[in-house]
Amino acid sequence: MAIIPHITESEWLIMHELWKDSPLTAAQLVERVQAQKGLVATTIKTLLRRLISKNAVRFTIDENNAKLYYYYPNVTEEECIEKQSKHFLSLYYGGNVNKMLATFVDDSQLSGEEIDQLKDLLDAKKKTLEEE
Repeated sequence: MAIIPHITESEWLIMHELWKDSPLTAAQLVERVQAQKGLVATTIKTLLRRLISKNAVRFTIDENNAKLYYYYPNVTEEECIEKQSKHFLSLYYGGNVNKMLATFVDDSQLSGEEIDQLKDLLDAKKKTLEEE
């Protein structure tokens, strides 16, 4: 398995665009991120360079125009979400899933349907563990 880099909140803006639609040029990324968050082009390009240095993004050069680069995600959204979730759980809850869930359940206004969905998730997980 590849090493999944830590991606900052600002870098997620770039990654979301690349996961949604790749390849994209720097100009296309700037246009899309500016439309969402109003960041300046230099900031967006800095974030892109950071993602390349972290090996989260890769690029190819247009064979007809050496000044045109196409950017692609080098990691999947699922891999990054899993890494960030584990980091969050470890950082804020000491790795204790029960404590995290208790906090979310206590602080959320869950509907009966959402509670049933959570129960179903836990039942499915329990069944999987019993089958192992």
